[in-house]
Amino acid sequence: MHFAHRSLVALATLAGLPASTSANPASTPSIAWGTCADSWVGRASTTLGDRLQCGSITTPFDHLAPDGRTMTIGVIRVRASDPTHREGAIFLNIGGPGTHPGGLLRSMGEAWSDMGSVNPDEVDKRRLSQRYDLVAVIPRGLPGSGDLHCAPARPAPPHAFLPTHLGDNNWQVILNGTQATVDACTSIPEARYVNTEQHAHDMDMVRRALGDERLHFYGISYGGLVGAWYASLYPSHTGRLLLDSSMDLMHGYRSAAYLSMVAQQHRFDEDVVAPVLRHPARYGLGDSSNAVASEIDDLSPRAREAWAGRLDSPVGLAAALHLAEWLIADSLLTKEAMMRRIDHTVFSHDTALDQRMRLEASQLAPLLYPQTETSAPHVTEREGEFVRVAVGCNDFPWTRSEAEIRESARRYAGRYFNFVGDQTLEELACTRWGGPRARRPDLSRLGLATPFLLIQSEKDTSTPLVGAQHILHAFANARMLLVRNSSLHGVFNFTNSSCIERTAAHYLLTGELPVLPSRAFSCDDIFDHPVDALPGSHSSSAGPIAIDEPAETSSHVEL
Repeated sequence: MHFAHRSLVALATLAGLPASTSANPASTPSIAWGTCADSWVGRASTTLGDRLQCGSITTPFDHLAPDGRTMTIGVIRVRASDPTHREGAIFLNIGGPGTHPGGLLRSMGEAWSDMGSVNPDEVDKRRLSQRYDLVAVIPRGLPGSGDLHCAPARPAPPHAFLPTHLGDNNWQVILNGTQATVDACTSIPEARYVNTEQHAHDMDMVRRALGDERLHFYGISYGGLVGAWYASLYPSHTGRLLLDSSMDLMHGYRSAAYLSMVAQQHRFDEDVVAPVLRHPARYGLGDSSNAVASEIDDLSPRAREAWAGRLDSPVGLAAALHLAEWLIADSLLTKEAMMRRIDHTVFSHDTALDQRMRLEASQLAPLLYPQTETSAPHVTEREGEFVRVAVGCNDFPWTRSEAEIRESARRYAGRYFNFVGDQTLEELACTRWGGPRARRPDLSRLGLATPFLLIQSEKDTSTPLVGAQHILHAFANARMLLVRNSSLHGVFNFTNSSCIERTAAHYLLTGELPVLPSRAFSCDDIFDHPVDALPGSHSSSAGPIAIDEPAETSSHVEL
């Protein structure tokens, strides 16, 4: 996979774009708006009233090759509160693939509408709610747009936890289950057309139905890829682009998953393991850092499976090591006996730390004793998970052999503490999918867009900083707002930082970016909080400061 070089971006012109990559509408579509089902927006809004509307639009399976088959695509909007001064619509994609946008769209509409008209920290969001519709096109396969469900007619036997069960028998169970899921998915005619290309065409169809010349876009995580594909397919209809915590646009999903694993391990080593190794005695773990490091590496398969992805603090890790030591001494220790021992153990001579470790231990211990013996499914059935697999398989080619995938799983299990095998299962599914169906656009056309804004947390492990650096170096019209010392994934609307919130809202409202001597700038003050707490009191109103553009990093995908 190669970077889109700035020279190519600069040379690209609208006149040189192939005409076949964007849909050529014969007529203006229409949407019949009505009330919203709870399954679309989470709950009825008490403040938006009839501004919150839902409808649907009929689209072809394939916008560029319609054959009479159609899909019904759901659309959600919060109408501009001042329709006489309406200026357009901001389309939202909150990532995934496979995450439903309805709840967040409703929350944003409520929060922005409730902003004050005088406070400079709030005025631009209020103006956005007055002048712009907030719109979400429900991605294909989610409730409201088809609800893709790929359960095999005969459920395959569950497999054991992959990172600790890499033998031939479990591998064959995984392959059998993967094939059953793929067969169930690909037997559904719509499944081949659940992809980013068709979603971008669906978005443009809604833009035309709204009567807007340009589509403004706010995308989070995978939503960054959606925005980039739309801008590459419809450069003349692309307005402002806010790409928040975007995945690396320049590479595929396997690269994104690998970069995330590396970042998660780095954070685990630095923020979770290192404090325990520096002061093991403080956590009641003796005086030898080397011995504690060995205990972490040698956690039993039972403990690794029970606590996968849950040991995210030094206190939690230390508590887990105590429990693991007890199980080594007595493998038949019952849940009741372990809970009694937790109550009577002094984990640390620091009273406050002792209490925190006891609480963590009491939460971790029951996970070692599941009520029924269960194993991770082949492709989990959380809402949108089948959409995630379908989009991944349809968007990009997956060319590695099953032997190569298995070898990577062995390597990852030994190297990345929080590896649970999801990447392996998805890649296996895609190798059996039958190849991609999406026509990937030439992303150099993103360089034809007006200057767009990236927002990136310095320590984000879901979409690491290196991906934003790739985008910044590939496109001269990119600008990056770096949030220092933050691990928040999905930044705008989720902080109390005036620097962040005002910069992003003002860009969406006006297209204006900070006038600074660098294309990269930073905000340092951030206080994370859930979206439902919006709006909140804000930190100091200092604006972003220019920083050196990060050095271009080489892209590496481990095979």
